[in-house]
This record gives sequence, structure tokens and C-alpha cells, in this order.
Amino acid sequence: MKFLRLFTKGFFLTLNVVTVLFFLLACLAPFISPVRFWPISFITLGFPFLLVILVLFLIFWLIFHPRYALIPLVALVIGWKSVSAFFSFRWPARWETTQKPEGSFNVMSYNVALFGLYSQKNSKPTRQAMFRLIREQQPDVLCLQDFYTSEKKGDFNNREDISDEMKLPYRFFSSDFNRDGNQHWGSIIFSKFPIVKSDKVKLSPGPLGESLIYADILRGSDTIRIVNMHLESYRFNAQDYQSIEKIKKQEDTGLVAAKGIMHKMRDASARRSRQANIVADFIRTSPHTVIVCGDFNDTPASYTYFKIRGNLQDVFLKKGSGIGRTFSGLSPTLRIDYIFADRRFDVNGFRTIHSDLSDHYPVIANLSFR
Repeated sequence: MKFLRLFTKGFFLTLNVVTVLFFLLACLAPFISPVRFWPISFITLGFPFLLVILVLFLIFWLIFHPRYALIPLVALVIGWKSVSAFFSFRWPARWETTQKPEGSFNVMSYNVALFGLYSQKNSKPTRQAMFRLIREQQPDVLCLQDFYTSEKKGDFNNREDISDEMKLPYRFFSSDFNRDGNQHWGSIIFSKFPIVKSDKVKLSPGPLGESLIYADILRGSDTIRIVNMHLESYRFNAQDYQSIEKIKKQEDTGLVAAKGIMHKMRDASARRSRQANIVADFIRTSPHTVIVCGDFNDTPASYTYFKIRGNLQDVFLKKGSGIGRTFSGLSPTLRIDYIFADRRFDVNGFRTIHSDLSDHYPVIANLSFR
């Protein structure tokens, strides 16, 4: 009986120590680029699960062996920078986007997944529903990723239609990819306020490389730089998602499938970290106060997140609650869409809108100058 107790204690103690080591390694992600050490990107994906296990260990040791509770407790204290970025400890507060304090404005970011252009035979209903959703939020600044527009007869000129329907007359579009000169894909900024300067910065070389775009908007006497981007995705195709299902079901072909998926994830993580360096340098040299929007395709535990955020405010952490999931696929822990704001702004409200029109949820914040 004594041997069994010692064995059980030793087993849980060893498991706790191993969990702590992986957790602390994940907490090093803000300082280690996946270009230098690519496994760090895989470990950070498991950060929320490591966090839950550590909390369970803390409770377990407090009940059975209180002195061992110091192991997970010290790890949580050391890793608090990552914990506090991943989880908002605020009590859930309901904020309606129509509630705009005097002098404030709404900023909205949304990966619209091309308005369902390729995922549905008839994307018109999805497009109409997305337009309705956006209009209801009354954004004053609207940043969209995976945006599609066309000048072809019978196709959707989303660029013009959004400006007209949402009363957002000023805009800047990256047009990173185009077909025949009249079908365009990329990221776009719409604004209720005049744009005095705008441009784009290429984030990756090659025909598939997207751009960071910015627009300096004039609001009263204040010039605000709006930055929008869509960082490198894993580019999973239908076959890759089938492979993920094989891995989940532990089929014999799962190992082969896992190898190909890991290669894609490794390469994408390295590209994102390079892009994050470009974005961070661009933000740092801005002559104006900055608001950053985008689909980063990376979690709050990642190098990408911390590099871009720098000294900016994550508006979700200011007014959101819980884990703030923004991606509906793969895992319930993925917050990959963000709005960051200069610390000279007050964050008056924030919402994640749970809509299945895209695989991303739109996020919106109300800001005002202090």
C-alpha cells in the first residue's frame, strides 16, 4: 500500500514537472522567433491545454500535498505575461455597438472569407447577410481581410457597394492579386473620415505574398494611422482537413498525413514571424497614433502576437472576457483576429460577434482619445 502511494505521488509529480517544462517553454515564445527554433510554434498551440493542466495540478496538490502546489504556482507566476495575454479575467459586459459615447468612434475588423465566393455555389445570400451584419454595427472605420471585389459585368463590386451602403466613402485597397485587371483580392480599409495618406508594404515576396496596408485618417484635428493586414495562413486545403480527421481517428495513414501538415505549419510559422518583424518596425516608426487590425493567424501565446502588439493595447483584454475565440474551425481556443490601439486611446467597449457567415468572427471596438 505504501509502495502504491509513493508510486502514485511520483507519477503525478513527474507529470507535473514535465507539464511545467513545456508550459515555460511556451512562455518563451514572445522572445524566440520560429525562424530560430520552429518547434516553439507547435508548443504555443498547446498553451491553453498546458495552462488548464497546470491549474488542475494546483488544485490537486492543494488538496493532497499542499507543499507541492508551489510547483505549478511558481510556473504560473513566471508565465503570467503569456497567461494574461491569453485570458481576460474581466466579468462579461454587454456593449451595444450603437452606444457611442460623445467623441468616440467604432473600429471593426473582419475576415470576410471572400464573401463565400469559392466555398458556396451561390454566395449572394452570404454576401447580403455579411453586408447586413456590418451595417448593423455602424463602424466608422472598417478593416476587412480576404476581401474580393470585381468590375466585371454581373459580378459584385464590393468596394463600391460597401462605400455606398455603409456610408464609408473613403477607402484604400491592397489589390494584392487580380485577374484580367478587373477581379481583385486583398485587404481593404474603409473610413467615414477623410484619408490624407495611404500606401501598402509587401510582407512576403512572390505572387502569393500579401501586403500590410495603412491609411492616415483625419478626425477633427487628429491624424490616426489605421493599419490592416492578413498574415500568412497554414493554407490548409480540403485534403489537409481530411488528413486532420485521419489523425483524430488514429488511422494508419495519419502519420503520413501529420508529416505533410507539420511541414506546412512549420513553414507558415516562420513566414509569419518574419512578417511580424516587418509590421513591428513599421508601427514603431509611425508619426501618428496607431490602431492595428488584422487576421494574424496566430494565437496570443505566439511570437507574432507579442512582436506586433509591442506597447499597444489589446482591446479584447481591456473590455472582453474569457478566451475570446475568433476562429470557428479546428480548435475552440483560437483567438487570431485582433484590434490593437495606442495607449492614448480609451477603450469604451468591445465585442466579438459570433456569426457563422465566415470561418472568422468579426471583432469591433469603441475608442476615444483620452
